[in-house]
Amino acid sequence: MNLDKIIIEHLEALKTPIEPINECTVAGVRLDDGIVLAKNRDRGYTAEVEIVHELIENVEIVYWHDVDTDWSEGMNEFGIGMVNSSLMVGDDEKEGDKVEKKREEKKKNPNSDDKKKSSKHASDGAKIRQVLTQKNIRDAVKVLISTKGDGSADVKGVTGESIISDGKEIYIIEHTSIDVPVVKKLKNDRKLAVRTNHGIFHKDVGYQHGIKKDSTHSRMEVAKEHLKDAKTDQDVLDILKKQWTKNTFLNPYRKTNKFHMQTTGQIMMNLDKREVTIRVDKIHGELTGTENLLPKGYEPKIKVKIEN
Repeated sequence: MNLDKIIIEHLEALKTPIEPINECTVAGVRLDDGIVLAKNRDRGYTAEVEIVHELIENVEIVYWHDVDTDWSEGMNEFGIGMVNSSLMVGDDEKEGDKVEKKREEKKKNPNSDDKKKSSKHASDGAKIRQVLTQKNIRDAVKVLISTKGDGSADVKGVTGESIISDGKEIYIIEHTSIDVPVVKKLKNDRKLAVRTNHGIFHKDVGYQHGIKKDSTHSRMEVAKEHLKDAKTDQDVLDILKKQWTKNTFLNPYRKTNKFHMQTTGQIMMNLDKREVTIRVDKIHGELTGTENLLPKGYEPKIKVKIEN
């Protein structure tokens, strides 16, 4: 079935706002030996993440999981992976206060249920995990723009800037809580796609003023300029980590800054090799552990690498 027809059948006008949780630099890069997806995840708090390896609806999935917000990103056994960056940046910046408040409450009441999350946060993580249960790119794109995840969300689809690929095709989806999603396929002769925190098709969303506007545009342009030279998947991660400008806030990898929005870690997915690489920033991130939930005796199809 034609993907354009599938998309048309599932697009709706969206009216209810949603609270986003993900400000970052995301990229899809074509290399000689396959497609790589990568992301620098920026947070306003020390992000505690775990690596989860499990079967969902009988599909093997690996994803990193923010234990405070339920945010998830990763890939599945069919080589389908996705990364996402926020466009609803105002609420995104407030998330740090909410996470810190939750942690303080946990200290006061250590026996409370720390698995409990707001329905909005839970639905976002559930939406992405639902996307990763799909067996082909067309169904994955269809679910990305239409799913309600665990059913607790008012808005259908994953909002923000999403890059999704099956190792053969790369799609860029720009979706807000009030606009019809825009779905674009990267031309086969194009090497890469990069997105940060401003709209490309919906030009009035994301950062629009001041140094934060400068940052989102700088991070995109710096990443585009240097990722075109990447030869290996490791090059992609290293390029996204290097400090290319004197002002750290303008780099794809943001170190400590006065705006308290810094990179907490990197994820990279080599879709052809079925390999996920995770780096957690030693100052602004914490790896709380790995959860191997695969059945006993199951031979995993996806490899996981954790780097310092």
